[in-house]
Amino acid sequence: MKTKNSTKKKLAAFALPALVLSFGFYGMILWTGCGVNSGSVLVLGLMWVPAVSALFSKLMVDHSIRGMGWRIHAQSLPCLGIAYLLPLVLCGVVYGLAWSTGIGTLGEFSFSQTAVFATAGVVINCLAAMGEEIGWRGFLLTELRQLMPVRQASAVIGVVWFLYHAPVIVFSDYNNGNIPCSLLCFFVMVMAFTFVADALCVKARSFWPAVVLHASHNVFVQSIFDPITVTGRYTRFVTSEFGVGLALAYLAAALLLCAGMKNQEGKENPVKAVPHRTR
Repeated sequence: MKTKNSTKKKLAAFALPALVLSFGFYGMILWTGCGVNSGSVLVLGLMWVPAVSALFSKLMVDHSIRGMGWRIHAQSLPCLGIAYLLPLVLCGVVYGLAWSTGIGTLGEFSFSQTAVFATAGVVINCLAAMGEEIGWRGFLLTELRQLMPVRQASAVIGVVWFLYHAPVIVFSDYNNGNIPCSLLCFFVMVMAFTFVADALCVKARSFWPAVVLHASHNVFVQSIFDPITVTGRYTRFVTSEFGVGLALAYLAAALLLCAGMKNQEGKENPVKAVPHRTR
């Protein structure tokens, strides 16, 4: 009971600054008109709201930031590899189908520039992705697993993550031009992405696979595959973060990955066996 009460206090201490800071950044992004796709410092600030809120909560209640999955273990390494390669594979399938069917067209691109994005670009993007993943996986996944099984925790995190993005999808340039379609496809993709990221983090006993998965996804979708795709009338309804292609691709990946790990979770006590309790 003491553990559950402490968890509820930490969740409450996380929610308040997360709401206040998020709406502050939403307002500044909309007021300045910089948009999300500009990569401004305001967007980076918004991405670090979950981490700041999580660290504030941990320090307020636990007086420590331990137990969030900071360490990389031996079993983390395969999960890190999967996290890096999965967005590349899914983008290859989705964008490859779009190019081959004429929904979109493969444009000109530089192999050297692509290689830089796929390596150094992912490493640099990890600095931004950490801001969200410390909050979603390092904090929320760990704390929610004190109260419920991991799949229920993933469902909650997925909804929270979607709502966190919804204002910029509706009111800024972060969409495919059709807001209802963007919201629906992004919701499916984020929910599926969450189950994939959480499954990898549970297996790895660390939040780092989620950081790599998030950074790899951002780079391969936003910096590589989207720019080299010449869009037609329906391209953005299939490709990009707001197309049905990646939504279904991540959904398939989530079903396969979670099915492969279901036996592990079934043997755990969701209250006592929390994989992130590492320094």
